[in-house]
Amino acid sequence: MRKSSLSAFLALLIFSQPGLAQPQASTSRKSAIADRLSVDDLLSTSFGPGPLISQNQGDNDQDKTPLLRQEISVSDTVMERKIDELTREILLKEFDLERYGIRYNMEYGKQGRWKGWRYGFWGEANLGLGLAGGIISVDNRGRKLRDASHVNVHTQESANYIPMIGNIIGAGAAGTEFGINSWNCYKASRKGYSPRKARKHVKEKREEIEKLLEQRAKLIVDEGGRPELEARAKLDAAEQRVLKDLLTQTLQQFERFYLGKTNLLAFQQMQYLFDISKNVTSAVGYEYAYLSLARKHRIENGRAGVLFAVSGGLYMAGPVLSRLFAKMLVNRERNLLKPSTQIAENATLEQLKADRNLLEGACKVAGCPKEKIEDFLDRSASIYALGEKNFEDEIARGKKALDKSKLVATQNIAAGAFVGGTKVASGILFMIPGFNARFNTSGHRADRATNSNLFTSSLISLPASTFAIIDTLRINIQGEVTRQKLKKQGLYPDQLAQKRLDDLDRLEKMVKEIGL
Repeated sequence: MRKSSLSAFLALLIFSQPGLAQPQASTSRKSAIADRLSVDDLLSTSFGPGPLISQNQGDNDQDKTPLLRQEISVSDTVMERKIDELTREILLKEFDLERYGIRYNMEYGKQGRWKGWRYGFWGEANLGLGLAGGIISVDNRGRKLRDASHVNVHTQESANYIPMIGNIIGAGAAGTEFGINSWNCYKASRKGYSPRKARKHVKEKREEIEKLLEQRAKLIVDEGGRPELEARAKLDAAEQRVLKDLLTQTLQQFERFYLGKTNLLAFQQMQYLFDISKNVTSAVGYEYAYLSLARKHRIENGRAGVLFAVSGGLYMAGPVLSRLFAKMLVNRERNLLKPSTQIAENATLEQLKADRNLLEGACKVAGCPKEKIEDFLDRSASIYALGEKNFEDEIARGKKALDKSKLVATQNIAAGAFVGGTKVASGILFMIPGFNARFNTSGHRADRATNSNLFTSSLISLPASTFAIIDTLRINIQGEVTRQKLKKQGLYPDQLAQKRLDDLDRLEKMVKEIGL
């Protein structure tokens, strides 16, 4: 491969992004801006306000033999070769850092292919048994509303233990999914992708890259002190800003992955705990309802009603409190992550675009011919159209996912309020005859009041159970349709992650092949 500077490589890496081409009329303005800025001006904003590097302008003993390189008259000195070596090393480390972030997102809290369908299947079994019990109770008690003393006790007992079995299945399924998530996190941790290990790894990588950037900046200052290298120094200084911006965007991408997985797992695990709790309390409630018939002790209905009301309350509170818990944990993890990333609050993708424009202007001032840039783009556009565009696409996908999650959250809260509300109402209808001394004893009046209340309790549960069954099925079918659609378009998260990993491998190979 023909010897080329990494300055041109990085410029092309940024220039080749779709949708980012600038009008020709702005070329002279960008060149003028780059020409007006000194090397110190270009470097100062790379590391924030204040001088962070020594202003050593010596090294007059360097070899000053000029060499035509990318149409720029420079000296083939140790200093220049060191700048190129540092540029290559910085790029490779930034690729490694981005690769680690992508793999963390793939490994930590991995979601199995059939997770949704598996949990949905057991959820449908739970709801189906609950609906069956409700239908049996409505039919059995409804036939004897006027003569409650002749309600078939054995049939009514089955109306209690059938839903109880469903609740046990539901609690077991939630516990299983909780365990699977925990096991996947453990396996990811063994591979070095736990939150604690990730924070440590990212901090070490960031510090390594920043140390290299500081070394490079010192060499650029020395380079800028030599009149014959001033054009080259400006190009290197403008490139310094872009290297720093790429590091910032890589760290921001990791932060999004890190906090996104924290939010997902925190919500899921807390929701599973709520599912276990609401199913266990409901199952015990059905046990008390069964005992009220088997032991002919109607006060047990009151105890069953309390547990049904608690179960309904957990049903309603689960989606809300799970999201609140996830939000609190995300805030905590964000604070823990800050020492590792140290990202400026105002750092945005727009800064990378602005510095890319500045680098373009510096390149033109330094004398990089347009035709050479175009030839380079023609040969390598498929490789260079990756960096900035990747960050833009990832941010856009994140915003779209956030909007979708808000819609799903609203739907879940509404569904939980409806189903949980009917469960609470059923519990109250159990408590009235169970704890009321006039109705928890024997006698025609007590029999009729108890039968009427418990009939109503079962009746109002039917539409809620039916809705929950249909809604669970809708969620899984909708998710599968979306999955297949994204896969056909090549936009499924795993596909995008693997594609970016392949792109990084090609970029890494390209950087290593650049002659120095």
